[in-house]
Amino acid sequence: MNKTQSIAITCTLLMTVIGFYSYNARNEYFSVIPMLLLAFPAYFGLLKTNFYNGLALIVILSCYATAIEALSIQTSFPYGAFQYNAQLGYKIFDLVPWTVSFGWVPLVIGCFGLSSWIFNKRTHQLVAGVVLLVVSDLIIDPGAVLMNFWTWTYPGIYYGIPFSNYLGWILSSVIGGIIFFWILPKKEIQNLPFYSIYTLALGNAFWIGVTLNAGYWIAFGVGILLQLIILFFHKNKPKSSQK
Repeated sequence: MNKTQSIAITCTLLMTVIGFYSYNARNEYFSVIPMLLLAFPAYFGLLKTNFYNGLALIVILSCYATAIEALSIQTSFPYGAFQYNAQLGYKIFDLVPWTVSFGWVPLVIGCFGLSSWIFNKRTHQLVAGVVLLVVSDLIIDPGAVLMNFWTWTYPGIYYGIPFSNYLGWILSSVIGGIIFFWILPKKEIQNLPFYSIYTLALGNAFWIGVTLNAGYWIAFGVGILLQLIILFFHKNKPKSSQK
């Protein structure tokens, strides 16, 4: 085990512990601070690879994430009817917390970056990235609702999450993936540093801790499966990404 792997494992275990104890905290600081910390390596690696393309991707995806969340709050499309609570901080136009993009954009970078490690064809990369994003939300949404990040008007059978949410995630993820591949050339995606992609595993570790504490065993199992997928395909990453 090299130094990078040791640091990655230590950080992953630490995020699991933070998630485990954050479940009981349920305040703004325990919600916002981990989100900002997790966004940093994804953003830093992206900007390091190509500052201007990276900045453009962050800004466009952030605006898109805020807009589509606001649309759903106002119209119930595409995710369904829900409202954000106070835990995620100040709300833009009294609708969407300013922190939302810091949670979603690193997910996009991680999922589509990882899918680009796995597949060569762009269509396969897009589909795999969308699947990874939707699977990620199978653990994120139950944990987030549990921590009172947001509230669904019409709860569903999967830990209170409506099926419409996942249909919405498919749509928003497809558009997010198209933006990702439109802005970043293939070479820049392949050159993304390891830690930009591994942010996905760190965020997943946080929600593994939350769902473990809550006894949400299906969501917890999904998180473990996703973690294994990330670690397995990390071994097949291109050499240029082993920085």
